[in-house]
Amino acid sequence: MNYHYATLRRPITEESRRWVSEDFPEISLIQAPDLREKVIDAWSYALCCSGFHRITDIPSDGNPGSPAFKRGTQADHVRGVFRYARVVARDFQETYPGVAIDWDILLAGAACHDVGKPYEFDESNRKRWAEAPAQAGAPTFRHSVFGMHVCLVVGLPDEVAHIAVGHSFEGDHMGVSTECMIVRQADHGWWHVAGALGLIREDTMEGLAGNLRSR
Repeated sequence: MNYHYATLRRPITEESRRWVSEDFPEISLIQAPDLREKVIDAWSYALCCSGFHRITDIPSDGNPGSPAFKRGTQADHVRGVFRYARVVARDFQETYPGVAIDWDILLAGAACHDVGKPYEFDESNRKRWAEAPAQAGAPTFRHSVFGMHVCLVVGLPDEVAHIAVGHSFEGDHMGVSTECMIVRQADHGWWHVAGALGLIREDTMEGLAGNLRSR
């Protein structure tokens, strides 16, 4: 029986790190230098564990095939969620100055919430899962779980890895941190608003809100 190991398929290089910064310029808004560099490390590692070379190479879907964004790439989604989370948190902090938000964790978590997608969307992974789902599952790990793994491998804090795993369905089965809740709302809200605005293929909207109607 052949086993699969989710390891690097090619070395991480300065070029691969530069591509991450080019495709996701909002990472520069993370103030803590160590966290900022490790976020770049996380995306570089995840991409080099896959057949994708850049975030802009990854399809723009929420999960493979559904919901399917009509245009753009995965970079449009992750950048949008980052901005969305930042705006929501800033509005609450400005309106209610007493609230406490860990901005470094929030922004690093927003930047890494979908860092597991290169693995889940990788064509060779999807091919082996489709051909033998009883072998290792289909998928073996959802992007949220693999994203948590990536965050921990590159040395990001548990609090950031928690956002990676908790932003999606897995967060329904655990208590989530304040920063994770903000990212969850930004992520889910981004998809719902995109669907309402007619930016999602209607035949792939089943997993979104039941009362959602597309313009």
